[in-house]
This record gives sequence, C-alpha cells and structure tokens, in this order.
Amino acid sequence: MSERRTGSVALGIVFLTVFLDLVGFGIVLPLLPFYATELGASPFEVGLIIASYSAMQFLFAPVWGSLSDRYGRRPLLLVGLFGSAASYVVFGLAQSLEVLLLSRVIAGIMGANIPVAQAYIADSTTIERRARGMGLIGAAFGLGFIFGPAIGGGLSPWGYGVPGFVAAGLSLAGATAAWFWLPESLAVENRARDGIGALSAVTGRARSAVQVLSRKRLREPIGVFFLGTMGFAGFTTIFPLFLDNPLGLSALYAGGMFALVGMVSAAVQGALIGPMVERYGEQANAALGGALLSAGVIAMGLAQSIPATIVSLLAVGVGWGLLAPSLQSLVSRRAMATEQGEVLGVNQSASALARVIGPVAAGWAYGALGPGMGFVAGGMLIAAAAAWVRIMPGREAPASAPPPGGVAE
Repeated sequence: MSERRTGSVALGIVFLTVFLDLVGFGIVLPLLPFYATELGASPFEVGLIIASYSAMQFLFAPVWGSLSDRYGRRPLLLVGLFGSAASYVVFGLAQSLEVLLLSRVIAGIMGANIPVAQAYIADSTTIERRARGMGLIGAAFGLGFIFGPAIGGGLSPWGYGVPGFVAAGLSLAGATAAWFWLPESLAVENRARDGIGALSAVTGRARSAVQVLSRKRLREPIGVFFLGTMGFAGFTTIFPLFLDNPLGLSALYAGGMFALVGMVSAAVQGALIGPMVERYGEQANAALGGALLSAGVIAMGLAQSIPATIVSLLAVGVGWGLLAPSLQSLVSRRAMATEQGEVLGVNQSASALARVIGPVAAGWAYGALGPGMGFVAGGMLIAAAAAWVRIMPGREAPASAPPPGGVAE
C-alpha cells in the first residue's frame, strides 16, 4: 500500500500543536487533586472528576478517528485545539465542584483527537519508520509533562484557577500554528466513503470496537495497553494526594515531580525508542517498559521519604517512556493503511476506559484502604500487562482487508 509522505516540516508542525495542547493538559494535571480537595472533594470524588475526562475520551475517540478517516486529519485537529482552549477557561473560572467537573468533561471531548494526530503520523511515515513517528507524539506527551506541571506548580501560589488561563492561551497558540501551517495528510483516494466511517457517533463507536477487537492481532496489543494504562492512570491520580498526605508537600512540589517524570519519559521516547525498537522490536521494549513501570509504581506505595519517592519516579518515567509508544506502534503496524484512524481511535478508547476505571479505583483505595494500596494494585496490573506482551505471538504485518460480512485475522 502506498503512503503519502508530507515531509519533516509537517511532522514538526503536528508535533508543535500536540505539544502546546499537552502543555496545557500538563498544567492542570498536578493541580486538579488539590483544586478539587479545596472545593470539598473526597479522594473518591477526586478520582471521579479525573475519570470524567477519560470517560468523554472513551466515548468520542473513535468518533474523531472515524471522522478524520472520512474528512481528513487537519479539520479535526483544529476543532480539538480550539475546544481545549475553551475547557481551560472554564477550569480557570471554576468555583464549585460542578463547574470543575464541567471543565473536565469539555476537555475530555476535545482532547479525544489524539488518535487523529497519531493517524496523521501514520499517513506521513513508512511502516519501518512508524515507531520513530509515534515517538514524536510520545515525546510531545513527555515534554508536556515537563513544562506543563512545572508551569502549573509554579503558578499555583497565585491560585489554582490562574494556570487554567495560561493553558487556554497555549492551546490557542497551537490552534493558530495548525491553522496557518499544517497541511492535510490524508489523500482523497485513501479516505473512507462508506462502512464504519459513515456510521453515527454512537453506533460507530460500538461497531468499530467490535470489528477491531474481533481480530486477535489487534485485540492483544490493545488489551495490553488497557491494563498498563489503568495502572498508570491510578498512579497519576493518587500521587498528588500522596504528596499532600502523608508527605505534606504542596502543588508546587507535585508540579516539579511530575515534570521529572516527563523529562525522563521524553528523553526515552525522543532518543531511545526508535533505535531500541529497530534492534529489539516493539514487544520486547513494551515488556521491559512494563516491568520497570510496575516496579516504580509498587515502590511508590512503600516510599516513606522524598529520596525514595524520586527513585520510584525515575523508574516510572523510563517504564512509561518505553511502554506507551512501543504498544502504539505495534497497534499501528497491525492495522491497514485505510483504517489507521479507526483502529487508533479504538486503541485510544481502550486507553480512555482504563483511565476511567483506574482513577476511580485508585481514589477509592486511597481513601478506604490507605495510600499504599492504590500504588500496589496499580503496579500489579502493569506487571500483568508486561507478562502478556512478553508471551504474545509476534504478528506485526498489517492485516489484509476483511472479506464482506467477515473479519480479517
């Protein structure tokens, strides 16, 4: 199958737009548990508010993917960026848990276009270089985790709402860059004209998932990503609460420590993931990353000091930096060129569902069972994901088109 190469400049622009949007996301990440707690939320309610963002991603990610397969990547990226800016304005104005929840719902809907960016990368790279391309998205996440939490933590002494307005400005900057300089990546002849891409939003999500997950070659890496993400999402939810109690640290410290994880993750994804995948393959790297991530999360539950916490964070950063892009690349490799947006949208929905369950479960465990249990349970889930990908049969070639009325294995 032919692939349309849009060039390094276009990839640089999509990286920039995703990076600016994720800096905005990173700004609110370490603040949200403190913000919600200040407004009267329990640990379980903190988990619910964080989960609302991912619940919307779960519902809308395949919709964005399907629409991008039909209408192109660029317009969907623009809508998501402008919508994210609006959500951060609402976040900055929140004076109640209800308004804070509304801001996260809007952000979840508009942030569900990450699979569109992944599909843009898939359109613009060869199969052999796709892991490097996905590494750009991973690096954008990592850099967003560096600058976003650092900015959010640094601004937190002036109030938890102020960083929201800064995040809105960054999303608008990304939207402006995409508006003027981002070309379309999906050739007209490769756009879907019927089938899944033309279904309504609700039935399209269900039928996409059924059709994609009925194929073992896609179901397995998506399932691994689901388990790993569930554990990691629980970690990111309760970590700020853990810093507050029992360590007694503020949002300023939470921002710095999240930035440390982002720095390590970005270094791994930007410099190491491409050569490591070329030498060892996606599955071996995902298994190694899952093992390191599991060890770091479990060790966090046992940490009783700031130095022990930092060591655990280093393992978390390296582990996530290896695990996430390796699995995303593996899913993309096993999908056909004409269904990249659809399949990556289902993968994003599986990740979003994990980010719904993980925060709620971890928040409940933190409040009911004590701080350590949420970390230990999440680490065990990640260990299961690492074991699964390690024993998974290696079938990386793209699937053939399914016959009428059937599915391709």
